Amino acid sequence: MKKICLAAALLLILTLPACGKQEEKEAEHISQTQRTENTSETTATTAASESTTGRTTAATTTTAKQTTAKSTTKKTTAKTTAASKAVTTTKAVTSAAPPPVTQAVTEQPVQTETQYIPPETEYVPPETEQVTEQVTEQAAPQTQAATEKVTEKAAEPAETSPEAPAAPLFLVNTGESETLISWDAVYGAQGYEVWLRRSAEAEWELLLDTTGTGCSVTGIGIDKSYCFKVTAYKTYEGKRIYSERPTELSFPYLTQKDGVTYVDGLLVVNKTYALPSTYGWGLTAETQAAFNEMQRGAAADGLSIWICSGYRSYYYQNTLYWNYVARDGSQWSADRYSARAGHSEHQSGLAIDVNQASRYFNGSPVAVWLEKNCWKYGFIIRYPYGKEDVTGYNYESWHCRYVGREKAKRLTESGLTIEEYYGLTSVYS
Repeated sequence: MKKICLAAALLLILTLPACGKQEEKEAEHISQTQRTENTSETTATTAASESTTGRTTAATTTTAKQTTAKSTTKKTTAKTTAASKAVTTTKAVTSAAPPPVTQAVTEQPVQTETQYIPPETEYVPPETEQVTEQVTEQAAPQTQAATEKVTEKAAEPAETSPEAPAAPLFLVNTGESETLISWDAVYGAQGYEVWLRRSAEAEWELLLDTTGTGCSVTGIGIDKSYCFKVTAYKTYEGKRIYSERPTELSFPYLTQKDGVTYVDGLLVVNKTYALPSTYGWGLTAETQAAFNEMQRGAAADGLSIWICSGYRSYYYQNTLYWNYVARDGSQWSADRYSARAGHSEHQSGLAIDVNQASRYFNGSPVAVWLEKNCWKYGFIIRYPYGKEDVTGYNYESWHCRYVGREKAKRLTESGLTIEEYYGLTSVYS
């Protein structure tokens, strides 16, 4: 019995090491199996995480394509780097941490923005491309047609109508046998038409078409009911372009030229109408020639005449007038016999004082002879007796004014002054 127990004990002692090794092998096998399972689980978890990250990245890429290319490269790169770190961290946690932690991270994936690089040309959907092509094809012919029209218009010369010439200023000097009409040449004018209207109710009659600057009309006489006008014209494309608003002169044909007033072609200067300060240079040749002839006529009748006062300048007349004002003590007194500067007929070169400019000359043989004969030489007694209120001056038998023989005869026969005959005034303003 003891032998049996001893054998069993020995057998047990021999068996124990073998069992220990077997247990170690089994334990090692179990450990390896667990590690394999753990590794498989970890690999599966990592694969799941990477799959989730891939879906996240794909979703992010789709979102980035829908957004505009305004996202900056730096911001995208930074976020992408942060996302990569997050993914790496997730993998590390997944490897070291149990599955619940991995699942928690997987449920809340980190959203990342992938850098969007725009293509070189903007993407146009197919439908838009077709519409654009159609619009371009439709617009091209219209643009080409418009360009051709503009080219045609540019090729044609511009239709510009030339400006009409200015209306000429003219003078009419009527006479019993002929009427003289004169005007200054108008720049750009190629010709002139002279028109006559015999009364206010009559139609205009074309008297003359000329390239000159004056004409003589006969058969009219000194009828005061007619009116003249002169129009300048130029030719353009076979048609005449006339001056706008031509001047019309009805009797007494009052007009102005270079600051000088004319009536019926006659220079007028009195208290109403003045001369410019620069006007005048001496007696006119006509005035001097007419006086010389009259002097010979007076000599033939046994009388001697001479000019005691002829031309006076504006400034000389100004001095003379104010000397009279100083002497008389008032302008009212001086105005009765002396003209103010610019209003004297002596400045015109058409007036002369014969022998003695004094009231003592009135009634003298020479004064009587002048009143009867001066008109024959083209002179009139400018300030006759009894006309003081009309002319504005006292009677001056020595003051003769040259107006030409025809007008001198007409005025003398009428017994009227220039103011009365032509309906003018002589009053200082």
